[in-house]
Amino acid sequence: MTNGEYPGNDDWRQVPGTQNQPPSQPQTGGFPAYGAAPTGGVGPGERYAGPTPTGQFPTAPQTGQFPPTAPQTGQFPAGAQPPWGPPPDSPTPGATPPGAPAPAPKSGGTGKKAIVAVAAVALLAGGAGGAAGAWLANGSGNSSSQSTTVASGPTMTEQPAAEPGSVQETAAKVLPSVVSITVVVGNKSGSGSGVILSDNGVILTNNHVISAGGGSPASQILVSFNDGSRATAKVLGTDPTSDIAVIQADKTGLTPITIGKSNNLSVGQEVIAVGSPLGLEGTVTTGIISSLNRPVSTSGADGEESVMDAIQTDAAINPGNSGGALVNSAGALIGINSAIATISGGAEQSGSIGLGFAIPVDQAMRIANQLRSGGTAEQASLGVTVRPSTDVTRPGAQVVTVVPGGAARKAGIPEGAVITQVDDRKISASDALVAAIRSYAPGDTVKITYYVGSQTKTAQVTLGAS
Repeated sequence: MTNGEYPGNDDWRQVPGTQNQPPSQPQTGGFPAYGAAPTGGVGPGERYAGPTPTGQFPTAPQTGQFPPTAPQTGQFPAGAQPPWGPPPDSPTPGATPPGAPAPAPKSGGTGKKAIVAVAAVALLAGGAGGAAGAWLANGSGNSSSQSTTVASGPTMTEQPAAEPGSVQETAAKVLPSVVSITVVVGNKSGSGSGVILSDNGVILTNNHVISAGGGSPASQILVSFNDGSRATAKVLGTDPTSDIAVIQADKTGLTPITIGKSNNLSVGQEVIAVGSPLGLEGTVTTGIISSLNRPVSTSGADGEESVMDAIQTDAAINPGNSGGALVNSAGALIGINSAIATISGGAEQSGSIGLGFAIPVDQAMRIANQLRSGGTAEQASLGVTVRPSTDVTRPGAQVVTVVPGGAARKAGIPEGAVITQVDDRKISASDALVAAIRSYAPGDTVKITYYVGSQTKTAQVTLGAS
């Protein structure tokens, strides 16, 4: 590894709940090990994420598969009865009438039933309408027909106006600033989302969206806008380490998104995710911030590993949301949706289970501004390689080597020290340290708390650049 924050080849990283030993078997019902994709590949524009890795990088997700066709609605599955069922006296379809001989079995069958899953929406009709009449008997015994009138209240054909700060108002503000991105690399393709940074077509997205072909240059990038228009785009810069990319669409007169802040967020804060899950452009989902500073390791189609200092949200995020916007209730961008945790069962893969992760906007914009000007992205570096602490009662990131001339060496942090805190942030594992350091910019000064033996020490460290 080149960034000075990863452990060596002999290292493994701890999964929460283990006793500092890599698990021999994946845990049922938990995250896939280190965010590995389930067998059978993953859809384009998707990353699987786990909380911490387990000692090896996963096989890179396969790309080039389009999302499954969206289920059609408004019809019953083939052969299904209407929701109200057959008439009471009608025979069950396929049943043998009483007294009739049983039909002979069809030849060529195996005796097994083929089960086909069909997605459908059944609309339940609420009864038969029409004019109602009442036959009333008068005092003389004669019958007469008397019509009745059904009383009705006022009607409203207009929808209520969006209230300030509502999801409705925020969605209307944000949707014009979020795009769908389709990438073609040779005979492979992928899709994702992006956010507009300038009116002349600068768009921020994930590196793994642009790298749909496994790292090869894209032969075509097509951007679809909220107004239905489309334009081709070119890559301005990518950074696999932070999973950030910037592209330039051949279109002007666009609506840039409002840039917010991510260093003052709160757990429980309401958020909105906007993007194109499964190719469904302009999709809006809502939720809250479930956790902050969550260290999440992912691997994209190009095989590049990224560790995010992530915002965790329960807003529904699915394949295709990658690169899209996570905004606050005012419509300001606070994160770039990038990864989801999934529960894998055999060759099946699930969508959102309420565990989505976004790159904080402060970090994303710092990298994006370097890339859009043609520069090279720089990450903050402590100048050490680390592994999890071997003392299960005192978790932290144990320093394996100190890079000569690096930030830690200048601050006097020795090999063997176990780092337990960066500023006010607790460090429980090596990935937590990587994520914490990457949340800063090169040149920032941080307080590192560590222990050597029984002594606890602190050091003021000016972070370098990798």
